[in-house]
Amino acid sequence: MTNNYAIVSDSSCDLSRGLQNRFGIDGTLNGYVSTPEAEDTEARLDLSDAELDAFYKSLKANPGGYKTASFGVEAVTSYFEAFLREGRDVLAICISSKLSAPYNVMTHAAKQLLEKYPERKITVVDSRKYSLGLGLLVIKAAELRAAGLSLTENAEKLEIIKKTAHQMGSVDDLFWVASKGRISHAKAFFGTIAGIKAMGDFDTDGMVTPLAKLSGYKKTHQAAIEYIKKTITAANEQIILVAHSARREQAEILAELIKEHLKPREVIICNVYPMNGVNIGPGLCAAYYLGTEITDLRREKEIINEVISKL
Repeated sequence: MTNNYAIVSDSSCDLSRGLQNRFGIDGTLNGYVSTPEAEDTEARLDLSDAELDAFYKSLKANPGGYKTASFGVEAVTSYFEAFLREGRDVLAICISSKLSAPYNVMTHAAKQLLEKYPERKITVVDSRKYSLGLGLLVIKAAELRAAGLSLTENAEKLEIIKKTAHQMGSVDDLFWVASKGRISHAKAFFGTIAGIKAMGDFDTDGMVTPLAKLSGYKKTHQAAIEYIKKTITAANEQIILVAHSARREQAEILAELIKEHLKPREVIICNVYPMNGVNIGPGLCAAYYLGTEITDLRREKEIINEVISKL
């Protein structure tokens, strides 16, 4: 069978175990989170809501006490080889290489393994995204496999699709995100003013570029809906993911607005787990969807400015 290949990712995809099982994703390689107690814990994607609440409470109290680390080549080699021994090829989709190490680590492991298993295929796709931007692409890969695409066809399709993956919503504290390398400090100038929410979209490297600032969730939700309307393609065919870091109530409101105004195939509310939570902090509420191709974000900036002018 040309489509009997494994689809895997890393724990930056923020897809819960339940979602992985639902879409037939074969698993994730989990990174590590270092706690204030200097303990390295696996960045699991099966934490309960209570465990996540406790994590974000601790993170807010001690933001400098948490750090993240990638897995090593040995862990990837062992993980991939289990599939190869079953006679299955591997398609791995990972966090942007501009943000973290998994792409280089996976590529190195794949090269070693293919010398041992020359009859097999291992393809590593650099998503140029993170969190549910990556998760959205992993789900899409599983759907493409179910539709009969071969590993090579799937990887080629993903290279096109990844240029169309958007994020739109709000984050409470830009300085937090900037300090962790997800945006530049220069773009965090309106960071933590009380009530001010920053809104941004992915650039071509997977960094989030702030496009606007608004006060209060009501306005940011309205602006997000109008921005998505102008940048999404084939909304009724899509699964839209709404992610949040300790903002469940706001995520539910945004999800309902998306259902009402965009009528997608489905909206799924997702948690941001510790691997990304350390770098994003509490306060993210954003939608992830496929739309127009992202370039230098000048067009996107014009769109959000137009949207805000009409609020």
